[in-house]
Amino acid sequence: MANGFGNIGLNDLKSLQLLDTLPEKEYDDISSLAALICNTPFSLISLLTDTRQFFKSRHGLSISETPLEHSFCVYAVNEPDNILVVEDVRKDKRFKNNPLVKCEPEIVFYAGMPLVSSHGNALGTLCVLDKKPRKLEPKQLEALKSLANQVVHLFELRKNRMELKAIGDNLSLETLRLNNIMNATRVGTWEWDIPSGKVTINERWAEMLGYTLEELEPFSFDSFQTLLYPKDAEAINENVRACLERKSDFYEGEFRFLHKNGFIVWIHDLGKVVNWAADGQPLLMAGTHTDITERKNTEIQFKTISDNIPGAVFRYKRHADGKDEVQLLSNGAKNLWGFSAQEVMENNNLIWERFEKKELEAFLLTIQKSAENLSFWEHEWPYYHPDGTTRWQKGTGSPLRLENGSTIWDTVILDITSQKENELKIEKSEKRFKSLVQEGSDLIGILDSKANYQYVSPTSTTVLDIPPEDFIGKNAFEFIHPDDKEAVYASIVRIKHEKQLTIKPFRFKHGDGSWRWVETIITNLLDDSDVGGLVANSRDITERILTEEKLKKSEAYFRSLYESQTNYVIRTDMNGDYTYVNKKFVEEFGWIYAGGEILGENSMSTISEYHHQKVKKIVSECISEPGKVFKIEIDKLAVNGKTATTLWDFVCIVDADGKPSEMQSLGLDITDRVKFERALKESEQRYSDLFHLSPQPMWVYDVDTLKFLDVNEAAIKHYGYTYREFLNMTLRDIRPKSEIPKLEQAVNNSKSLAKSYSRGEYLHKKKNGNEIIVDIQSNIVSYQGKKAEVILATDITERYKHIQAIEKQNEKLKKIAWMQSHWVPAPLVRIMGLVDLIKSEGKLLGEEEKGQLLTHIINSAYELDEVIRKIVRTSQETL
Repeated sequence: MANGFGNIGLNDLKSLQLLDTLPEKEYDDISSLAALICNTPFSLISLLTDTRQFFKSRHGLSISETPLEHSFCVYAVNEPDNILVVEDVRKDKRFKNNPLVKCEPEIVFYAGMPLVSSHGNALGTLCVLDKKPRKLEPKQLEALKSLANQVVHLFELRKNRMELKAIGDNLSLETLRLNNIMNATRVGTWEWDIPSGKVTINERWAEMLGYTLEELEPFSFDSFQTLLYPKDAEAINENVRACLERKSDFYEGEFRFLHKNGFIVWIHDLGKVVNWAADGQPLLMAGTHTDITERKNTEIQFKTISDNIPGAVFRYKRHADGKDEVQLLSNGAKNLWGFSAQEVMENNNLIWERFEKKELEAFLLTIQKSAENLSFWEHEWPYYHPDGTTRWQKGTGSPLRLENGSTIWDTVILDITSQKENELKIEKSEKRFKSLVQEGSDLIGILDSKANYQYVSPTSTTVLDIPPEDFIGKNAFEFIHPDDKEAVYASIVRIKHEKQLTIKPFRFKHGDGSWRWVETIITNLLDDSDVGGLVANSRDITERILTEEKLKKSEAYFRSLYESQTNYVIRTDMNGDYTYVNKKFVEEFGWIYAGGEILGENSMSTISEYHHQKVKKIVSECISEPGKVFKIEIDKLAVNGKTATTLWDFVCIVDADGKPSEMQSLGLDITDRVKFERALKESEQRYSDLFHLSPQPMWVYDVDTLKFLDVNEAAIKHYGYTYREFLNMTLRDIRPKSEIPKLEQAVNNSKSLAKSYSRGEYLHKKKNGNEIIVDIQSNIVSYQGKKAEVILATDITERYKHIQAIEKQNEKLKKIAWMQSHWVPAPLVRIMGLVDLIKSEGKLLGEEEKGQLLTHIINSAYELDEVIRKIVRTSQETL
């Protein structure tokens, strides 16, 4: 070329006939994979001429070509064997003033691998681009080179297909030429003589699977079947059958084959029937195999990495109108959110519904700010998992603005529940320690080996009304009651041989001169360099000591209280034998035991046999978590021979050593409540059936958002929308624009008025655009915790048209009546008057006068006739 750039193979490019051709999937797949591997928003397969560069495939860009002077790739082909990488083109004098850098799409990063023909001429490049500086890892560069090789293979395969189409009758000569091309491009070839079953393959075909030609000879269709990966055999055979039955001109696919050494080889397989018998039977089928193992393993490795991240990897897209979607979601979604990747990509509201409202608002605000500033997004939030647990999650992602105004984030969300729980535990522990030592109710002191105080916590002021400094340097026995000193001293002597000991309660001097009972635990940390003393943790138990007697006295009171309970109160040992039952329980279930003696009997006797295993399971859970209350419904035997449904709270009590020692249970009879709940459920089902099976269109909508919450089959059929479409719509979508103000007024009235029922006539619009008049009857209801209205819609369009026709006809009838009352009387009265005149005065009138009267009568008759004709015409128009 005269411009001084590398050898651009114009003749080679012309022979491929690729310029100005439409997009093709195999090239688009490669450019998309290049963008995915290199994590860039743009990827191109460019072809260079002497005046322009044409994009055979473009990922992320809308332009199909640029002038040659705007091309980055024209510099890349100067070194056909190497990738040209420019991490920031703004700093490169060759590119910094390029319109593609200074204007949209504002390219900053470029990496391009030349596409070199078998003749050594550059055809163009496979390149990736970004709007920000970046670096590529060695594996990414190697993958880009491999993909570029695949593009060249596709170019050559295209060229080969065109040449195959043109070879005509000279099949043997062209077959030899094709074999040479295949050998040069490292593509395996095969020919299948269908009648004989013999298959001819080239050396490359055998080499891809680890064999020599000699090892595979004689090779047949059956031999081919043995080399297929079993799980892919049906798919490839189905493609072959489609070609043999003329259902497809050729087949193409990616399949697995078994290597001689036992591993899997991924093959791009292309085949076609090239010769047919006169009777239409296939005679010869030929095709190619290309080794795509490296590319496929890269894809599988990427998927494996993303699926094994303890979270989810995906692309989040937010459109300019505020709508959003999740794309390319990894399988980690199931563990992270409780929904499969497919479910989330189809409906990401499944995720948003698991947020608390305020948390969701804060979450969406961070996304909005990231989109506005194109800043790195990072956020932590609690997620309420469908399994009932609360999990902490953290998300990060970099935003990218697309040409259509939407924004995408390539995002990673991780489960940080353990980390968060540890942080909370540490925070809680630190707070607890500070609270215990400085603000708690315990008195912490550090003494030397002779019981002299070295440190006393600030709580001494609140516990004993003695400031900490008054203790320092003094001996602890100065503050102990004389009667208790001997016992305390005997206990402290034992600390030499024990790490920790608990001293029996003793009396300690208070600042007001009184004595307070304290309980003290001493830990020997004399050997600990950070402490170097005996740590005494003392607690004022004066109130406890004083109340113990009161508690003993009140035991009888509480026992009588238990006996008077209307609920069941029982206790059992760890074998399930009763150790205590209250009066209510004896009254209900004492009849089961002979003589009414319950204590010592096993509690399973009162429980219906089919609930035994259920009870054992809940008891096991109680034992594993002592102190935690577990609820359970149990069917028990009733005295009338029926079954009583009871609800119980079970809790396991531990002894002084922390070992489970007793089960305590509180229960009540819920038989009537269960019956009511079942009846209520049946009632709700009946009303649901009435709603969904109603022949009249019905729906339920959210009063606040006007969004459809449910619709019946009649509404779907009448309006033409699917159920899913309805649930993504609001009432505004079925109203003409002119009716929106009327709709909003009706909704506002519904909110402000106290009555729950309303009725009115409105104009609606079907999916096909037809407008109808409907009679709307509505009632306020509570639906799934939301304030909603249930609507019964009656199409009165035809009735409305009929009423209009009747009203129009009535107007014409009124006109006829008016004509009869105003036009008919005048000529009729004149005729009657003239006739009466002739009767009364006829003999006195002359012939001339009689002629004049007759003329008046005839004129009036004509006038009356004309009036009658007008009435008749008007009547006919009415009909």
